[in-house]
Amino acid sequence: MTPIERLAEGLAAAGIDADAEALGRLEGWLGLHQRWSRRINLTGPADADELIDRHLLDCAAVVPWLPPGPLVDVGSGAGLPGLVVAILEPARRMFLLDSLQRRCAFLEQAIVTLALPNVSVVQARCEQWQPPIRLAGVLARAVAPLSKLLAMTAPLLADGAPLLAMKGPGWREELVGLPANVRLTGQDSYRLPGRDHEHVLLRLAMQVDDGQVHDAGVHACGVHNEEGG
Repeated sequence: MTPIERLAEGLAAAGIDADAEALGRLEGWLGLHQRWSRRINLTGPADADELIDRHLLDCAAVVPWLPPGPLVDVGSGAGLPGLVVAILEPARRMFLLDSLQRRCAFLEQAIVTLALPNVSVVQARCEQWQPPIRLAGVLARAVAPLSKLLAMTAPLLADGAPLLAMKGPGWREELVGLPANVRLTGQDSYRLPGRDHEHVLLRLAMQVDDGQVHDAGVHACGVHNEEGG
């Protein structure tokens, strides 16, 4: 089975529409990853099949559950999940945020090579970044434990954006001791192809000074990643 056939089969199984252009861009990401991985560590060692099953299909699975509007992918790394979301929804405004220059260089090359004009790369720590427009959500995958992730993204969440956190089998332990001003509004399980481990997509709300709780529900997907999941 070719990479495009594997991608098409996996996306169809998850109920996700992807045209030939999107499939070609996902295959293009695989080629870029292979070349750049000789110089920098993007996702750890992985062959094309593992990259598809463990990473690309996992990231694609969250797309139906994302709120409409601009998103930021914090700690984007290899562009997972932000680049995958942008490939499947090329009209969406997407910011890829990472503090490491070499990873940002990869992301910059990717948006040029894959022709994704609505994607911007930002080299910064998320605690220090001020988005130029109001965000619809803060997306995070394999970045940090939930307590640390909430602290990192607090300035973005305080502005009303929900945290959309992709988590692996240990997600229940991470929910212990959530800050008093953060509410988990639900969770839904999903699994990666060929793996029995449970994963979830969590959506969380932060209560701000006006006393309102900004929505952050929790939705299901169909396939996950954490760089060990």
